Amino acid sequence: MSTLHHRLAAARLSRPSPSIAVAFLRVTLTLAEWRRRARSRAALAQLSSRDLRDIGLSPGEQLQECRKAFWQA
Repeated sequence: MSTLHHRLAAARLSRPSPSIAVAFLRVTLTLAEWRRRARSRAALAQLSSRDLRDIGLSPGEQLQECRKAFWQA
């Protein structure tokens, strides 16, 4: 094999396959969604009764949502 063939073979091996890239993207997007949920629920937990009335939530609904784990929709 020529040097060019060796380089091409090495380049093919070092690149992730499309399925690995797709899996990595899915994991990245899932982690971002989990982080968004955690931040949103933390912000919701800080709202006052008046703020809750403004957005149409009861304190019970606030508590129910804030008790969810970050991975729960």
